[in-house]
Amino acid sequence: MAMDQETLLKINKTAEKFWLLVIAACTIATTWFILEDGWEERKQLVVLPLIAAAWYAFRRYFRKKMERH
Repeated sequence: MAMDQETLLKINKTAEKFWLLVIAACTIATTWFILEDGWEERKQLVVLPLIAAAWYAFRRYFRKKMERH
């Protein structure tokens, strides 16, 4: 069963909002852990918000591409 274009766009917009929330949560948690434990102990956590931002960009790119077609 195929979904219509409007439903797919709605799902993609919801996924984008989800990834924005994940970015915010990861940034807050990363900042907290770095402040608590120090940069040297927790610097590897900086990658988490970056991964979430990459997923957000991926979802947004494909939504925009789908809207053009």
